[in-house]
Amino acid sequence: MDYWPRLVQLDQQVNVLALHQQVVAATAFRAALRQRRLPKRPLMRLGVTPADYAEAVLAGVDPAAVQALDALLRNFRQYVAYHYGMWSFVTQSLFATWQQLFGPQRYLEVAAGNGYISAGLQAQGNHVITTDPLSWTQENMTGRTPLVPIQPLGATAALWQYGAAVDAVVMAWSPDHDLNDVQFLTTLRRHYPHLHFFVIGERKGATNSRLFWSQAQFVPDRRLLALNRALPQFDAINERLYLMK
Repeated sequence: MDYWPRLVQLDQQVNVLALHQQVVAATAFRAALRQRRLPKRPLMRLGVTPADYAEAVLAGVDPAAVQALDALLRNFRQYVAYHYGMWSFVTQSLFATWQQLFGPQRYLEVAAGNGYISAGLQAQGNHVITTDPLSWTQENMTGRTPLVPIQPLGATAALWQYGAAVDAVVMAWSPDHDLNDVQFLTTLRRHYPHLHFFVIGERKGATNSRLFWSQAQFVPDRRLLALNRALPQFDAINERLYLMK
């Protein structure tokens, strides 16, 4: 059975309110993406807690069903990434906070995929140039159904072309085994050191190369605390938003 029908079936079978609320939140998130728009708000933490498990088993639910539901909830990110090309789980509320904290800017997004981040920044009134090499279109939905027009450029090429015309650059979920992020960082430092450089991903984890994280210099900024509260962790991936140089 496909992921979504199975999730709905297990939610009904397990019948635990806290877990049902997670499914409702995931359903709203998916519905927004199916309509080619950003979800309004971030997800709660997904997965079965010991208390949820005990409640279900005491009610006579098959433990295997509870474990299966837990696995599906914890793999929601993979489902969304494959079917909708969303890797960074950004929302309308995140960009509202972003705009309040950093104000209007001219942005360049590199490695944009389907342009969810560009769409969120544009919705707040910013001018955004959106680029991506479109190299993942044969593997999943990344880059196939963009929310905004995408210019087919690699990250460093996009920086050379547009670096002088923007105030800030955004890079989200750069592949973790691709050293192009290091080349990009080197070019940024040497030729565009004045640009704000926002990076969204998991430090020394699911995104960006290890060499990138070892060379990146983090810019301390208290505004990031509030911004990351609008990007809460909902699964095993500790996705954060950084300002770097």
